[in-house]
Amino acid sequence: MWYNVSYRVAEKGVKPVPAAEFSGNYTHNIDPKGRVTIPAAYRDALGDGFTIGLNNEFNAIALYPTEKWQQMSERLDRIPDSDVRGMAYVRLIKAFSFTDQSLDGQGRVLLPAVLRQKAGMDKAIRFAGMGRWLEIWDESRFAATCEESETDINALLEYVNDRYYSPQGN
Repeated sequence: MWYNVSYRVAEKGVKPVPAAEFSGNYTHNIDPKGRVTIPAAYRDALGDGFTIGLNNEFNAIALYPTEKWQQMSERLDRIPDSDVRGMAYVRLIKAFSFTDQSLDGQGRVLLPAVLRQKAGMDKAIRFAGMGRWLEIWDESRFAATCEESETDINALLEYVNDRYYSPQGN
C-alpha cells in the first residue's frame, strides 16, 4: 500500500518535504540541568529562534523551526475568541510553548521542566525527525508507541492511503 504515496502526493499538490529537514532518530540523555545536545544532523534545519512546545498529542516535546511555528500560530489565530472549546486548545498549545529559543555554543538547549514533566521524561530520550519539526520522546514511551503502531501497520497504512492519497481523500 505504501507505494501509493509517491505518486499521490504530486496529484494532491502536496509539497514534498526537503531532504535537509528532519528524519531519522537518535538516542540521548537529558543532563542534570535539563539540557539536551541536539544531534548535529538536526541543527541546521532547526536554525535560530525555534520554538519548544508539546506535540499535538501531548506525549512528546516538539522543536519547531521558526517557519513551521509561524504556520501553526497562523492556524491557531484563525480560531475565534468566542469559540470556548477551540480557545481551550489554543491555550494548551500556546501556554506550553517557548518561542525564540537557540542552541548554546555546545549545541544544547534547555528543555523546560514543565514540558519534561508533561511528556513523562526522565533521563533517556529519543529524538525523532518528523519532516518539518523534531520531536523529543521519553525513550520507553517512544518504544511503546512504535511497537503499538507496528503491530497494526497494515491498518495504519490503509488509513493513511485512504485519508491522504486516494482520489476520495482530503
